[in-house]
Amino acid sequence: MKNYSIARLNKVAEIGKTVSRRTGAGINISTFEPTGTLFYGSYNRTVTQTYQITGTDLADTIAIVVRHTDAIDDSTQVKLNGTLYAIQSIAYDDDPNAFDVVTLKKVTKGA
Repeated sequence: MKNYSIARLNKVAEIGKTVSRRTGAGINISTFEPTGTLFYGSYNRTVTQTYQITGTDLADTIAIVVRHTDAIDDSTQVKLNGTLYAIQSIAYDDDPNAFDVVTLKKVTKGA
């Protein structure tokens, strides 16, 4: 994705991994552990793209645009405005000055 202005990367997200921690009562709980931050911008799907994903597991996802980086992969989690998301897919563009489209799905507890 080359036709995206770098000025639109005006939001900051936390990136990290889920780690298991033991509480004082001996219970293991999963918590988000930040490993860094990432500037991102909004990505609006076209009407055609929205129709194409209707009825699939991508129907309830959002997409963001980030500068191409190797710091994220499918196991990375992203926290946007206090809400935790798992990465569903990354549409990479290997050009050093390009942007990647990252599809995110909200993480639900107990699921």
